[in-house]
Amino acid sequence: MKIILTFLLIVSFQITFAQTDYFEKGNNLLQKGKYHEAQKMFENGLKENPKNLMLKNQIALSLINQGENIEAEKIIEEVLKVDSLNVASLWYGGINNFMAKEGNFRKAIMYFEKSYPLIDQNSGQFFGVNFFIGKSYRNLLYSEGLSFQETDRMLETYKKHTELQPNAKDYQESIKFIKYIEEKRPPKNVKKWVVTNSQEKAEELIKKQVNEK
Repeated sequence: MKIILTFLLIVSFQITFAQTDYFEKGNNLLQKGKYHEAQKMFENGLKENPKNLMLKNQIALSLINQGENIEAEKIIEEVLKVDSLNVASLWYGGINNFMAKEGNFRKAIMYFEKSYPLIDQNSGQFFGVNFFIGKSYRNLLYSEGLSFQETDRMLETYKKHTELQPNAKDYQESIKFIKYIEEKRPPKNVKKWVVTNSQEKAEELIKKQVNEK
């Protein structure tokens, strides 16, 4: 999945006249798929301006694209310690945990939800944040399960992203998924709902829930 241009959409307004060439040159390298070279370019810029959070964010993005999720997470956390509402860093935190080899979808949701009110609802990024929240919840539904409230939020974000992107390739599949969830979801008194097509997986989840009680 290409995640480079999504950043440019949400933080282009942050670029100032005084910005050095490191940011632009590094982004050009990212767009060419030269992720390691881009990382080095941003790091060189950071040596000259250690407080530049935009450069730090782009180092994190370079690392994400190289599959270096643990290192990317460290940099994201450093930025958020300085600026807890840094929209680019929150977005990257969500992407990093969503895209990781062993995705941490709950952590991805945490990041995306924090970025949600900060994103322009008229931008393409707003479709993206609804997609990733809904998809993260869907992944959890098929693995560890969702509460009634979490299912509500999954439906809300799925409906929003289909509303915003009626021509998307996955539109019909998403509509079918929403209908399935609305028809099959258990009542509020069910603590956790798990959807699985594997009997072995179902038994494993039941045993886990019994042990937690």
